[in-house]
Amino acid sequence: MDFIEPHGLGTAMRKSVLGGLVLLALLGGGCASIGGLTGGSAAPAWVLQPPADTAEAWWGVGEGRDRDAAKGAALRDVAARLRVGISGKLDTQVSETNGKVDRRASARVSEEVARTEFRNYTIEQTAQSGKLVHVLVKVDRRAFVTDVRAAIEPLDAAIRQGTANLDAASPIERFVTLRKLGPTLDKASAQAQLLVGAENGGKGLALLDRYRTLQQQTTDAASALVFKLDAKPRDADIATAVGTLMNENGMRADASAGATGTVVAITSAGREDEMSGSKLVKLDVTLAVRDDRGQSVATRTYQVSGASRLDHGVARQNAIRSLLEAMRAEGPVAALGFAR
Repeated sequence: MDFIEPHGLGTAMRKSVLGGLVLLALLGGGCASIGGLTGGSAAPAWVLQPPADTAEAWWGVGEGRDRDAAKGAALRDVAARLRVGISGKLDTQVSETNGKVDRRASARVSEEVARTEFRNYTIEQTAQSGKLVHVLVKVDRRAFVTDVRAAIEPLDAAIRQGTANLDAASPIERFVTLRKLGPTLDKASAQAQLLVGAENGGKGLALLDRYRTLQQQTTDAASALVFKLDAKPRDADIATAVGTLMNENGMRADASAGATGTVVAITSAGREDEMSGSKLVKLDVTLAVRDDRGQSVATRTYQVSGASRLDHGVARQNAIRSLLEAMRAEGPVAALGFAR
C-alpha cells in the first residue's frame, strides 16, 4: 500500500509522524514480550524486599514451578544466610587464635547446614508470576535454637562423662578414650556451629572452643604415643603394614630393638595352597596390645588370604594388602582390638 502524504505536510512533520509510528510499534512489541514472559503479572514487592531477619525469626524467599518447590527454595535461602553467619563468626574466632584454620570444622558447617531441616516455619505469602510461584516463609528462630540445644545436650553429656577421668589415664587409655569420642565430638561441634549462627555467637562459641580443645588433645594423644611393633623376622612384612596404618593416623610406630612405649605384639600362622594354577596363602594374624606397664589392653585377630599366578611370595603380599585394607576400614582404634 502506498503512503499518501497529507497536503502541505513538511519534511520535519513527516519525520515526526514516522518516528511516532515507530515508537508506538516498539512500545507495543515490548509490552507484548513482557506479558508473554510474566503472564501479565509482576512479582510482588516482597520478592525483592522481604522483611528483615530479627532475633525471633528468619525470612526467606523462593520461587519454583509449584508451591512446594518454591517453599524448598525459600528454606534454602534461610539456610544459606545461616551458613554465611556461621562462617563469619568462625572466621572472627580463627583470626583471634593466630590464624589457625580448622578446615574440618569449616567442612562440617556446610554439611550440617545442608542437612538442616527447619521444622518450625510458616508460609506467609504466596504469589503467581507467569509460570513461577513465589513463596515467603517465616522460620521461628527461637524454636530452632531450642531444637539445636536439645540435640547438643546428650552429646555434651557423653563428652563430659567420657573425659571425666582423662587426666589420670595412661597414654594408651587417653588415646583410646579420645579416639572413641571422635564421632561424638564431630556431631557436637557441628551442632555448636549451628548454635553460633542462630544465636549470633553466644553459648555456641564457648562449646565450640571446648570441643576444639578436645579434638586437638586427640591429635596430641596420637602423636605422643610410640607403639613398639614386636614381631618375629618372618612377620616383618606384617609389622610394616601395621606401622603404615599407625603412621596414616598420626601415630608413631617403632620396630627397632629396645624401643619403649606401648607394645603391639604381632604373630601369625600361615598356610600355603594351590588351586587351578593359582598360588594361595591364608594368614591368621593376631595383634596383642600391651601398655607401658606390660598389661594386656586389647587383642584383635584377622583372617586374610591372597592369590597369585606367580608364586606364594606374591600371594602373601596380596594377603597382607588385604589385611591393611581391613584395618583401614575399621579405623585405628577398632583395628587394634579396642571396642568401638
